[in-house]
Amino acid sequence: MKSALQKIPLKLLIRQPVMFDANIFMVGIENRSSDFNCSFENMYKVYLKPLFECFQQIIIHEMVYNELDEDTKRLVDLYKGKNVTIVDEGDLYGKDPQYTTVFNVIANHERVMYTRGNSKDRGEVYSLAYAAHNKINYFSSREVMVDLIAEELEELNDVEIVTFDVVLLLAYIYYVSKGDNSNNKALKSIYKRYCEDVIKRHKLPVTLKEYVVASTNYIGN
Repeated sequence: MKSALQKIPLKLLIRQPVMFDANIFMVGIENRSSDFNCSFENMYKVYLKPLFECFQQIIIHEMVYNELDEDTKRLVDLYKGKNVTIVDEGDLYGKDPQYTTVFNVIANHERVMYTRGNSKDRGEVYSLAYAAHNKINYFSSREVMVDLIAEELEELNDVEIVTFDVVLLLAYIYYVSKGDNSNNKALKSIYKRYCEDVIKRHKLPVTLKEYVVASTNYIGN
C-alpha cells in the first residue's frame, strides 16, 4: 500500500499548505444532472464539506479556479480569505529561469504535451509548476498523469501527491468524530467507484472499511 500519509500523518497534513486540482472538487460531475448520488448537493454533504472544514491552507491556482463549474466556484468563494487562497503565475514565466524551466519540463512531458495558450483544462500544469517553485510539498489530484509524472520528474521530487482516497478518509474521520454515520454508505460507494484506478496503482484495500483499518497508523493524534 502506497500513501502520502506514510510520510505525514493526516492530522498534520491538514495543517500544511496543499494545492488542489479541479478534479478533486468535481468528482462525478459527468453524472451530476442524471444521478442524485453525483449531485453537487450530495457530494458537498459527503466529502466537500469535510474537505473545506478541515484543510487549513487550501491553495488553488487561478487556472484551476477557472476550470471549476459555477456551483464549485461559489463554494470556493465562501472560503476565500479564510482557509482558501487563489494564486496566479504572475510574470514568472519567461522572466524567472527556474520557474520557466520547471513549467516547460512539466508541459513537455510525453504524458502532458501542453502548449501554452493552445490547450484547455491544463490547470494542473500551472499548479504543479507553482507548487515546485514555491516549495509547496503537497498537491491533491485524481489525475493519473499527475501521479505518474510526479514520480518521474526530478523537478517534482519534493511534491507529494495526495490522492482522492485520502480526502475520503478525512471525510470518514470527520463524520466519525461527530458521531454521524449517515454518510458511510455514500463514502463506501464513492471510494469503490472513483478510487478504482488509485486502488490498483497504489495497491490499496478494495473496500473503504478495509482502507480505513489499513490507514489507522497514518492518521495521527
